[in-house]
Amino acid sequence: MSFRLRHFRHLAVLSACLPLGGPVSAQLRTAREVRSLDFATAEAGQPVDLAAVVIFADPPGTIFVQDETAGTFFRLEGRVPPRPGDMVRVRGKTFPGLYLPGIQECTFEVLEHRGLPVARPATFDDLISGRYHYQRVMVEGIVRTITPVKEDASVARVAVGTQIMEVRVQQPPGERVLVDSRVRIFGLAAGHINDRRQLVDPYLRCSGWAEFEELAPAPAEGAVPIVSTEQLLTFETAGPGGHRIRIGGVVLALFPGGELFIRDEASAVGVRLQAADTVVQIGDRIDVIGFPEMAKFSASLVDAVLLQNEPGPLPQPVSTAMSDLLDGGNDGQLVSIEAILTDSYRTPEGVVLVLQDGERSLQAQVPSMSSPVASGSHLRVTGICRVESTRDAQYSARPESVILRLRSGRDVQVLRASDWWTPQRQATGFVILLITVLFGGLWIMSLKRQVIQQTEALRGRIENEAALEERQRIAREFHDTLEQELAGLSLRLDAAAARKGDEKIAEFIKGSRNLVTRIQTETRNLVSDLREAPGQTGDLAAALRELAALHPEDVSPTVEFESKAPIPELPSHEVHHLKRIAQEAITNAIKHAAAKIITLRTDLADNVLVLCVSDNGTGFDVAKETRGKPGHFGCMGIRERCQKLGASVEWQSENGKGSTVTVRMPLKT
Repeated sequence: MSFRLRHFRHLAVLSACLPLGGPVSAQLRTAREVRSLDFATAEAGQPVDLAAVVIFADPPGTIFVQDETAGTFFRLEGRVPPRPGDMVRVRGKTFPGLYLPGIQECTFEVLEHRGLPVARPATFDDLISGRYHYQRVMVEGIVRTITPVKEDASVARVAVGTQIMEVRVQQPPGERVLVDSRVRIFGLAAGHINDRRQLVDPYLRCSGWAEFEELAPAPAEGAVPIVSTEQLLTFETAGPGGHRIRIGGVVLALFPGGELFIRDEASAVGVRLQAADTVVQIGDRIDVIGFPEMAKFSASLVDAVLLQNEPGPLPQPVSTAMSDLLDGGNDGQLVSIEAILTDSYRTPEGVVLVLQDGERSLQAQVPSMSSPVASGSHLRVTGICRVESTRDAQYSARPESVILRLRSGRDVQVLRASDWWTPQRQATGFVILLITVLFGGLWIMSLKRQVIQQTEALRGRIENEAALEERQRIAREFHDTLEQELAGLSLRLDAAAARKGDEKIAEFIKGSRNLVTRIQTETRNLVSDLREAPGQTGDLAAALRELAALHPEDVSPTVEFESKAPIPELPSHEVHHLKRIAQEAITNAIKHAAAKIITLRTDLADNVLVLCVSDNGTGFDVAKETRGKPGHFGCMGIRERCQKLGASVEWQSENGKGSTVTVRMPLKT
């Protein structure tokens, strides 16, 4: 061995002794160091200088290598590939790979031809775990099938323990008869990888059939044990040990993909032929050899090969009841039952019939039907009984659900057509009647609500028109009586004031003339308010300013008005009531409190209009004076107006400290 080769081997062994969790060295020198990188570190392109043996070549893309520590791979990138067994030195950078890191942007040189390394013995569990991925391994198993996939490639299916694994061979099928042989296989551990960097299922890659070592040859066809359908996978001290067995029977049913069911004198069993295009007819008496395998409830024969075929009469189904299918004894058997069709629907595989017999129901799958069958029909259906799921009964397995697989639409026989007035149609009619009654009730309720709304609207219009007519009548009476009388009184006072006489009398007449003028003004305002139609708006601030202007600043008492916030326009009747409330409060302050200064204030807070009338008069007893004192109706009138407005009123007063009337009215949005 050369010094350079010994040097690389020492480096590899030394690197393998380093802890895997440590930091990445400046240069990676073993396969274990490369494959131990996480995705991000490998993607960063760590430098690699590696000496390893080529264990598999997959030109023009990838070369798989292995040293004393593990296995990895590098990109060939169109160069002439080295041979398996060559010792090569690879320099390059890491990249993540589909499953584990590899080497790219690399150069390599062949150091010597050493030969393939010793393969590691592996089980299926070892391979699915990924621990030996991209390493040379050795597995043992029984060959199930060998199938050509290309002109120069084959796929062998091998039973490794209880699992079936593919072995991809880079040669066409050879002349050796390996099916049913126990073999030892040497190859590269590989597998299918998904987009999440997960190993879905493993397989082996072999360069040729030379890597298959036959441990026990396949038994000759004449030596294959013949068993009945009841003996499949039952306990025997010396069973077939995973090898093929031979059974015979009458073909009950044929399905796509080479699936068929046969029956002998004992029972029935499912068979899957290796060649799906094998010509077999229902009723044929056949012999097949294949591998026993457990299905969902009972054993079947898979990867089977047809040995003998003799035509025969059509098999007769076993007549039974739906309730008897759940004992499991008819699994795989051709049975016939009678039931009521309750529903049917299409699937990609055909038509599904939902059958009912008393309280039990099951589904029957039909590949196709020439014409639909009405629900409620009484049917006789013939098909293969299959257990779909099982339940645990301590040491026993019991069927939980079964289906019938019908061979064609001819397996459906209508014994009695359904009545038109079926339970389904009865239920549909009842639902339609219920919906009609429901919508009728809702329509009646809607009409009733509309009648109530229209009645209320009509009543409101009638009340508004009646109120408007009454207001206009009162306005006419005021105009034609009180206002005319006041006008006449004003003329008489003017005439009396024009005469020369006593100055005191003249002053009295002048004061009376001013009072009559004020009464006339208020009367005209009242008539104007009564003439306004409902729905009109008014300016409260302007009305209160007008009220304050009736009391000039140079004439006691003084009435002031101030507004702390802009007041929106209000309905005319609200402005009228608020103005009358303020006027009544001013009158009370003048007459009963001898006030000298009276202040009107308006404010707006949280959509509530606040009206305050304050004075500096003598004050009064609120509880006594505002509760209907005989002969005094001003406070009572204020309360009544507030009630009409939906407002609240509050009096505050102390003897000698004046009084305040506060009205709070929520504004309508």
